[in-house]
Amino acid sequence: MPQTRSSSSTSSSWMLQIESLLNSINHMLIFLVGAFFFTLARSLEFKDTAMHMFMTGTGFHVLIAQALMSHYKVNPITRWLSHKNKSRFHGLLQLVGGSMVLLGALGKFSQKDVHLDTWHGRFGVVAAFGCAASVVGGLVNFFQPKIALKRFPPSELRFRHNLFGLLSFTIGMAAIYLGYYSKFFTRVVDHEFIPALMLTTVLVYVLTIIGPVGSLLTKLKYRRQRSA
Repeated sequence: MPQTRSSSSTSSSWMLQIESLLNSINHMLIFLVGAFFFTLARSLEFKDTAMHMFMTGTGFHVLIAQALMSHYKVNPITRWLSHKNKSRFHGLLQLVGGSMVLLGALGKFSQKDVHLDTWHGRFGVVAAFGCAASVVGGLVNFFQPKIALKRFPPSELRFRHNLFGLLSFTIGMAAIYLGYYSKFFTRVVDHEFIPALMLTTVLVYVLTIIGPVGSLLTKLKYRRQRSA
């Protein structure tokens, strides 16, 4: 029995180290993408589509990605914070990131060259609405007003916020990925560099959702136990 416990403890320790390493790699990738978006937009003087790219890209790819990882136990940025302060950090990043996405989307909608016949445009519209809904849902989940608690218990509010937040992030990252095929990106970015951006976006998405998906599965298990 002691030997079994020891091997189990060693395996758990190795898993934590691997998760910590992947999380650190993800932070570096997020920083590099954020720096690229800023540098590219600045070189184009933050005009029109460049501003749209910077606002929505930074909002989803940087801030909201960081927000989703705020409760992840191996996150080096937030692991020293209390649960309550992690929630505040998460909410602040979601609010700022969501506001950037919405402002970036509204700026694009006001232009005459909006292409809603493209998959990037369609996913972008859905992502903007999903982001707005996620921000509102986050505020409800954080403050838990009485009118919401009359319909749903706190655990259900957290489950729904977790689920819709993941869906919103997925659609937003899909819109960014599809944006690499857009006329704007293929015109201003070296074609040989675009596949590297695509791979980075996929890696950031996969590494970011590890913690939130684990949390969602735990909440789903608890939800099934309550309904049983």
